[in-house]
Amino acid sequence: MHVIPFRYFILLAGTIVSLSSIALIINYTIYQFPGNNYFPPNTPVMACIILLNYIGMILVFGKNNRVTCSGLELINFFVVMSIIALATNAVQLTPFSPIDKQIIKLEAQWGINMVSILEWTNKYQYFKYLLAIIYDTLPYQMSILPLCVIVSGRFYILKDYYFLLLSTTLLGFTFYYFFPTTAPASEIQNSLFAPEQIATGLKFHQIHHYIQPTTIEGGLIALPSFHAIWAILCVYLIKDWFIPCLLLSIINVLLILSCVLLGWHYPVDILAAIILVGLSYYLLTLVKVKSR
Repeated sequence: MHVIPFRYFILLAGTIVSLSSIALIINYTIYQFPGNNYFPPNTPVMACIILLNYIGMILVFGKNNRVTCSGLELINFFVVMSIIALATNAVQLTPFSPIDKQIIKLEAQWGINMVSILEWTNKYQYFKYLLAIIYDTLPYQMSILPLCVIVSGRFYILKDYYFLLLSTTLLGFTFYYFFPTTAPASEIQNSLFAPEQIATGLKFHQIHHYIQPTTIEGGLIALPSFHAIWAILCVYLIKDWFIPCLLLSIINVLLILSCVLLGWHYPVDILAAIILVGLSYYLLTLVKVKSR
């Protein structure tokens, strides 16, 4: 399998880190909005453990052993997720106004009504409960599946996965910075919205009124839906394992549907997510062709 040259990861990662740094500097010098920290607790400790683990593998197995290569991929995975956390810290500090009202108006012209969608889902409580469980599986998928692929030694798929993660982050986060969204619960008054959904808009309101956010619950970016993007990428990650991939495809189709049926996202968010994944995959194929 063709492996993407390392320089493309440096380009993507460097661009994201540079733009995130610029956004943080702009906020520090001009707007001075407070914000949440999206890095996991004890991140420096985790980094040290992963690095020491890799050094130990080199000493025991040698640099080119598959076990040692797995340790290196664990570092790569940690770095990619840290870059996304840095970008999340930066993008929440956007100085621009949300475009949710425009989205609601656009969808109304298409005959889409979020309240009607919520009320329909609420009629089927077992289905709603199932969707809620599936929706909450994404963090576990994004944590466990890459580790399974690392253990299996399919490093070429990981390279594709990292490229798609970084490219969707670069494009999607940049769009959000200039055209932020706060999700349906922030604009539509309805008792069917969960507190975590309301928290998404609450965080945005607090940050832009110079109030330290009182919660880190809920989401951040509505358009495009990164829940949908990451669900698709998780399926791509295990494409070589037919049965698990088929099962996860079914689960994640329901996960993507749950984004709208449970009220987390506007339907247009899902459409934008699919377009963004398609564009990123097209870039991936171009890079592979160019580097042959």
